[in-house]
Amino acid sequence: MVYLFIGIGVLIVIIVVMVIRTILFSNNEQYIEIIQSNSIINKDEVVKKLQEAIKIKTISNSDTSKTNYQEFEKFIIYLKNAFPLIHKHMNLSIINKYSLLYHWKGKDQLKKPGLIMAHIDVVPIEEGTENDWDVPPFEGKIKDGFVYGRGTMDIKIQIITAMQACENLIKQGVVPERDIYLSFGHDEEIGGQEGALKIVEYLKKEKITFEFVLDEGGAINTGAISSVKKAVAFVGIAEKGYSNLEVKIKAEGGHASTPPTNTSLGLVSKAICKIEKRKMKKRFPLVTRNMILALGKEMNFINQFIIANLWITKPLFMKAFAKPGTNGEALLRTTIAPTMAKASMEPNVLPQCASFTVNCRILHGDNGNKLIKYISNQCKGMDYKINILRMDEPSKVSDPNSEFYKMLSGVIKGLHDNTAVVPYLMVAGTDCRKYECISKNVYRFTPFHIPLEDMKRIHGTNERISEENIINCVRFFETLVKKC
Repeated sequence: MVYLFIGIGVLIVIIVVMVIRTILFSNNEQYIEIIQSNSIINKDEVVKKLQEAIKIKTISNSDTSKTNYQEFEKFIIYLKNAFPLIHKHMNLSIINKYSLLYHWKGKDQLKKPGLIMAHIDVVPIEEGTENDWDVPPFEGKIKDGFVYGRGTMDIKIQIITAMQACENLIKQGVVPERDIYLSFGHDEEIGGQEGALKIVEYLKKEKITFEFVLDEGGAINTGAISSVKKAVAFVGIAEKGYSNLEVKIKAEGGHASTPPTNTSLGLVSKAICKIEKRKMKKRFPLVTRNMILALGKEMNFINQFIIANLWITKPLFMKAFAKPGTNGEALLRTTIAPTMAKASMEPNVLPQCASFTVNCRILHGDNGNKLIKYISNQCKGMDYKINILRMDEPSKVSDPNSEFYKMLSGVIKGLHDNTAVVPYLMVAGTDCRKYECISKNVYRFTPFHIPLEDMKRIHGTNERISEENIINCVRFFETLVKKC
């Protein structure tokens, strides 16, 4: 009986502690200065400029021999004509023929400069889906208040609206407090090795470092988290690693009329099944924890009770949050997606070697070596070889409490009422990871506000952006440049 009373007493103490932690958690709000903007934007002007930019087919291709670089040259000429004040008052360096670096000199040369990024290239239209578009993907047409076309969301809107913001400010006679750079690579969609990487090499040679770097990334979404009623602005403070691995497996070849117990293609299938069934271990890195803690402050008491007490509720939380195939799982695990397979060239020939390719997004806490070891374990007993096609380790994590992050949050809140700003781990990749060597404050955010279901339009059919979002993006960049 004594032990029962002791047990009940301990349980009561734990519950009281958990409730107190929840109350302290919900009341621990970071003060953010809300930065308002009353600038007047010429909607027709900037919408027209984005429409014209969409018409230029700056499509990148992994096989660069298929890339039409004349379109990239046309885009550079277009920007010169569309933004004459920028090209009069900023210095333009063309890097590696097609990437652009603009420099706007500010008032205070003792302050480190800031950098706003985007990329010129877009992905192709998937063959056979051209007729699925409501309007042709490279005509920049307006329908129901939206500009349609490849690049409207990813990410010509960021190029056009950032440049329009600077053009407007120059026209108003505004000079930024610090130097501002605009950096537009031309091959982000295929890895950025000839664009962003070359720009960084140039900046390092010139010994230029940045107070902050802002690239594409998270957006403002509604409905992203069912238990959060507010819109949520997801500001990327890091991104997962990226890897493509090819696994080749050998077996007995010959005539298909007398197959062995396992063909090389059969072994490939077994390896793939193991990878999909035995996933890499879940982790809860600090970058994901920061995101969950920020989201938790916008939830009801029950959810706050769980999140404020992860010291004891972590197993329950991870099970609920990381359901298979969800965004939650991608934030808590290194993901491995088999995407390609090759075997025999003829139906009646046993392949002596078959292969498959996996695309992997590496979570912080894992690394390339752990990933390769895991793949090797799934191929035990087979005659296999792993070829590394690409290996980018997880990015550094930028500070969600930096002065720039706070200022960025204030600009977002000033333009979008009732919006929570949340530090975010990007599961996709960007060019800005290449700038980590010249800035410790690297963030990923695109200032449009879209419902979650529209995110599938990026790289997909009927990519589009509303005219209202175009105006808000210009206003965002105007406010950011003036405030930073």
